[in-house]
Amino acid sequence: MALSRKQILLLTAAGAALIPAGLVMKARGSDHADTPAIAAQPGTDLTDVFIFPSPSDSTKVVLAMDVHPLIPGGGGSSTTFDPSVLYQFKIDNTGDNIEDLVIQARFTGTGSTQQVMIAGPAKPDRTGTVTTALQPYVTTGVINHGFTPSPEIKVFAGAREDPFFFDLNQFFTIFPDRATPINGVPVSNPNVPQATSWRAPGAAQDFLAPYNVLSIVVELPKALLAPGTNKKIHVWCTTSK
Repeated sequence: MALSRKQILLLTAAGAALIPAGLVMKARGSDHADTPAIAAQPGTDLTDVFIFPSPSDSTKVVLAMDVHPLIPGGGGSSTTFDPSVLYQFKIDNTGDNIEDLVIQARFTGTGSTQQVMIAGPAKPDRTGTVTTALQPYVTTGVINHGFTPSPEIKVFAGAREDPFFFDLNQFFTIFPDRATPINGVPVSNPNVPQATSWRAPGAAQDFLAPYNVLSIVVELPKALLAPGTNKKIHVWCTTSK
C-alpha cells in the first residue's frame, strides 16, 4: 500500500478512535466491552498486552496485543480485524514514558483473506495522542496465518482463546454495584454484597474460558527495541480510528 509516512494522521489513545486528518473525534479507552460505545466498536477494544522472551531464541522477544473480546467459541475463524483501525505497540526505551519506537498493524479487506500490514519498529513522526501511519513493509500476510514481513520479524494476527482468567460471577457477588447491562446483571440487590471474598483455591470459575479474542503477535530481536546499552523498555498499546 503506497502511502507516504505522513499521508494519514490519526488521533489516538489507549483504546482510542482512528480518524482522517482534520477530523477531531473523542478518544475512548476500555477493556472487555466496559462501555456501550466500546461494545459497539469491538475492533477498537483492547483487552491485554504481553511481552515475554521468545521460547525458541533467547535473543528475541515476543509482543502480543489482544483486541475484540467476547468472540463466542467457534466464531474466531469468521471474525476479522477492523480495517478502519490502526493498532500500535508503543515502546519507550529511555524511561521517560514517551514512545521512542512504534510497531503498527493495519488490515485491508474482511473474511478469511483479510490482509495484514506491519510497519516498524520505527521512530514515530509524532508522539502522544496524535500519531502518523507509517509506511508498512512490502511483504504482507493473511489473517490467521503467520508470516515474515522482514527476515528478522515474525508476525501472527488472528483468533486465539482469551488468556485472561476472571471469575466474573464471583466479582459481581462481591461488588454487585459494578454490574451493568453491558457486562452483567447483579445477582441480587445491587447495593448489598452477597459475598466478601473470592472462591476457594481451585473453585474459581473462568467466565472468559469459552471466549476468543483477536491477537496481534510479533517476535523480533531484542536489539531492535532496546539498542545499545538500554536494558529496560516500557510497552503499551493503542488503537486508533
